Amino acid sequence: MSQGQGGDGGDGREGRGIFAGSLLLHLALMLYGMPPRVVFGGAPFGSPDYQTHFQHTHTLTRALDELGRLWVYDPMMLAGYPAGLFFDVDNKAHFLFCTLLRWCGVPLPVAFNLFSLVSALTMPVSLWLAARLMGAAPKAQAWTFALGVALWHFDSLVRFFWGGGMISFATASHLCVLVLALFYRQMRGPAVRGGYAALLVLLPLVLLTHVWSFAILVGPMVGLYLASARRIGAGGHARVWALAGAGVAVNAYWLWPALRHLELLAPSHKLGQATPDYALFDVLELFVNPLTTGFVRQRTMVRVIAVMAALAALLAWRRSGDVGLRARIGYGAGVLAWLFAIAYFGAVLPLAPATEPYRFVMPLACWAAVLGGGWLAAHLNRETWSKVPVQLRGLTIGLLVLLAPRVYGHVSTFVPDLDVAPIPVLKSAILEEQFFPSMRMRPIMEDFKEAAAWLREQPDDGRVLVQYWALGEYLRWATDRPILGGFPDRRSIHEQANLFHFPDEDARYGEGLADYLRTYGVAHVIMAVPYIASVEKRHDILEPRGIVAGRYRVYRVRAPSGYVARGQGTVRADLGRIAVEGASPAPGTQELVLRFHWLRELTCRPGCRIEKEEIAGDAAGFIRVVGEPVLPASFVVEQGE
Repeated sequence: MSQGQGGDGGDGREGRGIFAGSLLLHLALMLYGMPPRVVFGGAPFGSPDYQTHFQHTHTLTRALDELGRLWVYDPMMLAGYPAGLFFDVDNKAHFLFCTLLRWCGVPLPVAFNLFSLVSALTMPVSLWLAARLMGAAPKAQAWTFALGVALWHFDSLVRFFWGGGMISFATASHLCVLVLALFYRQMRGPAVRGGYAALLVLLPLVLLTHVWSFAILVGPMVGLYLASARRIGAGGHARVWALAGAGVAVNAYWLWPALRHLELLAPSHKLGQATPDYALFDVLELFVNPLTTGFVRQRTMVRVIAVMAALAALLAWRRSGDVGLRARIGYGAGVLAWLFAIAYFGAVLPLAPATEPYRFVMPLACWAAVLGGGWLAAHLNRETWSKVPVQLRGLTIGLLVLLAPRVYGHVSTFVPDLDVAPIPVLKSAILEEQFFPSMRMRPIMEDFKEAAAWLREQPDDGRVLVQYWALGEYLRWATDRPILGGFPDRRSIHEQANLFHFPDEDARYGEGLADYLRTYGVAHVIMAVPYIASVEKRHDILEPRGIVAGRYRVYRVRAPSGYVARGQGTVRADLGRIAVEGASPAPGTQELVLRFHWLRELTCRPGCRIEKEEIAGDAAGFIRVVGEPVLPASFVVEQGE
């Protein structure tokens, strides 16, 4: 089943040259993009989303070490929320990877960074193996590998994923392509020896890597299974259902608790909501809405080339009339159509908006590279050039020259230190469009460290409201202070404790600010950008304390309300528990209300029980401790089974 059929190239020597050159380029660009001094520098990558994922990893590492738990009630974030339940379904494999390396003696930050490095190194390998499984000739496989290298380093969305911190979806995207190709071979043949064993490992792994791997895989795999149902026999059916069972079983440890707490889920349709016109915007490289495509300039040439090559390959195979290619054409086109539909029509389809559907452009591009490598191998050669009429060769060269600035724009965007522009004016014009000060991975920024140092010097008598979400995530793991902030779209009702989760016109920013600060026991406020006048001009309730690190405006709440809403007591909180000493109930009752979110797993000892205290504007509610029969002077609220 070679892609030499239908016009694909098969020159092994030339293929080895393309493969070797692409591999060397990939390694060089990886050394540039992920410098070893940063990877092994003893701190996690400093990009925004990496702070969120490291905060998850750091918290759950402590929970596993100290409590033996894989999800935990964290009273130090968002007034108490269940860490490891919903919001880290894109961090499961990353966390387990870090845990395994920690057991081998690797420091946690280094283990955390190595996950990204391993994903980066293996991305073009995944596409190469997928092309091989789909029957590509050696030269076609080499072109697919080269496309994988180009996508990883020079596509804006892919770079946004791994550069900004969405590394788990980037990893899942290329692993899903490998799963799809391997499943095709096992269903349509010739089956790979040990292929089902490999799928038994890969399928659960990719589902662990990112929950939306399910959306990538479900349509193509179910479709292929149904189309092959009559030819695979009882053994084939058993193997397919065993794969499904393995996927569920391996993920059951987090899936079951999540399903049991669906009432805490808060679906969101804010990000990645591309409509069909974004397909044209991507071709034209138009930057329209950063909430859809990411806060990056559009650099889409490589993915457009991959998709066009894939379509040309499918057309060439069909025109060849080769009956043996019929199944490959149907499956290849079906996967492309499935991923295109989710990516560009997902915003108007049922359920799909919750997946942030524009993200599926990456697996679409990866799959296109698997199909399109053969077409490029067949046409980017001397033979094709010799067939161009002499009178058109000058025009062709002219078009390639006109394309050169666009190619340079892509290269210089992601390698801004590269000084190869023959015309300085051209280089300056392109570099003015840089959207990152450097496309190299960097350690934690110094201004973050200065903010943490400032916070450690402040009295620990209330929560810290942090405007810039990445700084909030960092301060949670770096200082262990109680934070209201972090990523504002956490898919959990507990995000309602974060002022900056709400739109600008919300009353909490204005006349409701004092009530908000009192309700959540805020003691300090750290503001960044944008400037919010309705908050920062409230000097009646906020005392300005200067500017930290040249960019963070810090405030002290003039009258912090503390952690007890009704009654009195001294509160100390840590993972999975809240200890109260010197407690006295509210007058006329045997009750004390804590400004921490209620969770049904919470228990109280000794001589007390937990009830939910309803809070306006916060569906999670707070903790009401009731004495049985009298409120004890000291008690502990902790996470039960």
